[in-house]
Amino acid sequence: MDGVGTQDELTLLLEHRQLWVESLFKYLELTDRAIANARKSYRGSVRRTVLDDLNSEADRIDSVLTELLGPAPKRSVSHDGESSIADLSRPVLQLAWSDGRLIAWSGGHKAEPEDHEQILERLAAHGASAIEWAPSDDIALPGDVKAPCVSAPIAATLGWLVSLGGMRGSNLGATAIWMGVAAGTAVKLVIEGKMFPLLHEVSGTHNDETDEALFHIRWAPALLDADLHAQLVKSAPGAVMVTSGETDRHKFTGKVIGDLTDSIVRMAASQIDLPPTPSSLSSKEDVGEMIVSRLDGMAFRAPANDATDIARRLTQWSVPVTGLAKLKIVIQLDPPDDSDTWLARVLVPNGKDQLEPIEVTVTTGSEARRKLVNKQITRLERLFPELLRPGGRRRGEVLLSQGEAWELMSNVGETLTAAGYDVRVPKLTNRKTTPILRITADSQDTVVGAQQIADVRWTAVFDDVELDAEQIRELASQAKPLVESKGQWVELDKADLAEAAAVLAERSDMTKMSGAEMLRHALGLEGSALGGISLAGGGWAVELLRSVKELPEDPETKPENFVGELRSYQADALAWLEFLEDAGLGGCLALDMGLGKTPTTLASVADGRSEKTSLVVAPPAVVGNWKSEAQKFVPGVKVLVHHGPNRAKGDSLKTAVEKNDLVITTYGTAVRDIDQLEGFDWAKIVLDEAQAIKNPAAETSKQLRRLDARSRVALTGTPIENGLGDLWSILDWANPGLLGPRTQFIAQLTPDQKRETGNEDALKALNGIMVYRRTKAEPIIAAELPDRIDEVDHCAMTPEQIGLYQAVIDSLIEETEKSDEGSPQRKGAVLAAITALKQICNHPLNYRDDGGPIEGRSGKLDRLYELVETVFAAEERLLVFTHFATWGERLAGHLSQKYDLPIDCYHGGLGRGARDRMVETFQDGSGPGAMVLSLKAGGTGLNLTAANHVILYDRWWNPAVEDQARDRVWRIGQKNTVIAHRLICPGTVDERVEEVVAGKRQIANLVLPKSSSIGDLNAEQLQQAFGIDTEFMLEYESRQNGGGDGDEH
Repeated sequence: MDGVGTQDELTLLLEHRQLWVESLFKYLELTDRAIANARKSYRGSVRRTVLDDLNSEADRIDSVLTELLGPAPKRSVSHDGESSIADLSRPVLQLAWSDGRLIAWSGGHKAEPEDHEQILERLAAHGASAIEWAPSDDIALPGDVKAPCVSAPIAATLGWLVSLGGMRGSNLGATAIWMGVAAGTAVKLVIEGKMFPLLHEVSGTHNDETDEALFHIRWAPALLDADLHAQLVKSAPGAVMVTSGETDRHKFTGKVIGDLTDSIVRMAASQIDLPPTPSSLSSKEDVGEMIVSRLDGMAFRAPANDATDIARRLTQWSVPVTGLAKLKIVIQLDPPDDSDTWLARVLVPNGKDQLEPIEVTVTTGSEARRKLVNKQITRLERLFPELLRPGGRRRGEVLLSQGEAWELMSNVGETLTAAGYDVRVPKLTNRKTTPILRITADSQDTVVGAQQIADVRWTAVFDDVELDAEQIRELASQAKPLVESKGQWVELDKADLAEAAAVLAERSDMTKMSGAEMLRHALGLEGSALGGISLAGGGWAVELLRSVKELPEDPETKPENFVGELRSYQADALAWLEFLEDAGLGGCLALDMGLGKTPTTLASVADGRSEKTSLVVAPPAVVGNWKSEAQKFVPGVKVLVHHGPNRAKGDSLKTAVEKNDLVITTYGTAVRDIDQLEGFDWAKIVLDEAQAIKNPAAETSKQLRRLDARSRVALTGTPIENGLGDLWSILDWANPGLLGPRTQFIAQLTPDQKRETGNEDALKALNGIMVYRRTKAEPIIAAELPDRIDEVDHCAMTPEQIGLYQAVIDSLIEETEKSDEGSPQRKGAVLAAITALKQICNHPLNYRDDGGPIEGRSGKLDRLYELVETVFAAEERLLVFTHFATWGERLAGHLSQKYDLPIDCYHGGLGRGARDRMVETFQDGSGPGAMVLSLKAGGTGLNLTAANHVILYDRWWNPAVEDQARDRVWRIGQKNTVIAHRLICPGTVDERVEEVVAGKRQIANLVLPKSSSIGDLNAEQLQQAFGIDTEFMLEYESRQNGGGDGDEH
């Protein structure tokens, strides 16, 4: 195996050929394991050298096996997945050093050296083509091999050399990588300032007659880390020294690092403007000036005596930093004692992993050690002159002020570290601390709730450091006010200290506060101070904020008594609603439209935490939705709809409320029946679409404040439609008096500068205590939403609509009685009546233009206003579809005027160019916007993904037509969840269409299974099919007053 076996030994091996082969395979396996271990245990050039040796050994074993068994498939033995045994036979780029020059050649294991042209090609492939390489004498390699080579001045190759330190590749030899690492080490030393100048006399230039000689500056590395130097020595490949004439790796490494350092500094010095050379060298000072002007290493002639004396002094001066840093002196700064005085000590490692005072080493150490330490301490005292200050207990110890300690932890410490000292100081952070005020409450009051009175004290908190007024005054008097925070020392800004002192002085007389006052301060509703106000101690407000922080991070998504699963944000909202109930607080659940406020609230109602009945007050359009959602999600909850002329009153209402878990009513009905409803002790009162009470002076807002419950909850997707006053009105209903005056609330939450996010910032300022706000714009919310949400909105008809509707039914019945069953006349009359009835459900002006006003005459139009305003408040866009093009044009014009926005109507009567321009304008728009479209013209072929809301103002028998309309928005390119609203008037032909579209009935059996044609329907059947069903009709309530001033029904 090793080539020194005797013939007898070889004969023995051949006689036991099988055992020989098995042994070789065993050795090959062991070598493979060694290769794997080397990959894990070594890094850099050391790793490559070891792997080269091991792979060479594996190659030798493989060669013997090939001779014994014949050729085998090539076995991969990789260097980090970059090469294999086959690669080792290829030449790679190699580098060597020779006193100021870098030598390059190309060769490798079992590879013939390449010629000059091939070497230059390899250099160019590795990015060295810009360097001027010159042919050099061939290199003598082991085995009497001569390798052609090229060379370049080391200074010309520096940038390229440094780049090699991080490169790996099958065409780059270990010598090249090692030289790259060495160059990187030299660059790091220079960057850290670890180099010093030495003055050398150029050999053979002394002139005895003039006593002058040539001198030049050479730069040497300082304080080279001993461990790093040892790694470089250990990893140096033998081939890298082949041209140096040096066989000692330790000396060779020192020479290379020295040459590289000198080249780097001289090159840098040549790029700066050095002082001019003196006109003559008549004194030692002139020689000194000449040296400074020639820091780039250029030689100069100078008097030998003067220059030699300076050279000697430079050498003496540099002794403490010359060569390896064998002993690192430690400068340790201890934190201050009670007197705020810091202690700095100079310590010396004693070789036993311990530190001892430098005075001990100087007194008891060996002569060599004392000499070394004395040089280091003398140099240290020059760099850190505070050590020379009298008054210390011993040499190497000094007491420092806050300002001096700060300097040592920052600027001076960095300088000492760069000078090779081990600086151990407490951590100092440069982060800017933002102080906040803290109210610490101590409550002895037996009253529980917002009116609880507590003794309070005010402090300022910088990070986690709490300071009272006296401590702040003391810190402000110091040059560098330092405090310890989270294991680090922080310099406090004097301006912040002055501001904190002023704020505390302003509040020095505020020693007692109610829970409500403390909460308002914490929410920023009593004025802003410093970076905010936090609460500590005990009492109602403190416990309230603590409870908010303790809300579960992952609440249950399948709550008790709830059918289905809540989305994660709904489960969070449910936990918040439970917190409100426990705290006896009210709040605003401000989920965006389509995020599921109704099922979340129903889950709260059904949680079984109270035996009392809850009350929901909602617009008429969504009363039916509340009932159907309750039946779907909380079937165990008994629901009473309190609405309409036949609703319960007096004792009957009391009995009905006691028998049910949830009462649903409208705003108008609640106002009309307020005298009865306020007599109940409700578990929870919920106002849906609570923007209805945004005007606190309106009758609806005033009357609903009379209702009493443990918890009041307002639901709205747009808590701030017109301004912060809307939010105050909603929250003041939920928590009467808790938020303070309306004007102060608005002033404190209004941003200093007008910006788009101002209102959302105001919601965030309430800290999730009285408001729970989530929007579809949040990525985590959008990820949970379905692509499309379909909603049905029930709309009441005005008395005028009811009268017109009944008149058409009466006329149809009269016409039917005059015509024969199945006749064209009867069929035509029925179809005409159906169209008229649908128009009346839309608006009386859609049925007959009487020249009257458009406002206040249609429940559908009122509901459309509510939806439009909600969508616009969210900065979103919508489409409104209607079957009647003429009504669509009138509606578009009216909406344009009402909302001061250009709103077009897209219909078949327009030219192609006009329609295309409408679509382009709508698609290119941003912010609030709308378009009205006829169902027939706009139902197909359009792409209107700028909108994400679709409102089907009136219905069509064929669900496919409505789907096509909705798909103008819900298609490829839509980035948001699409919400489709279908407006219907319950108890009318609208509801019959809804049943057909929903698949609950077929047109053929709309009235009687036997009916095959609408022309066959008699008067009674027509009344049943299209007449008003009073049981399901909703009372109309004016948007202006919520029905509060309407007639009693």
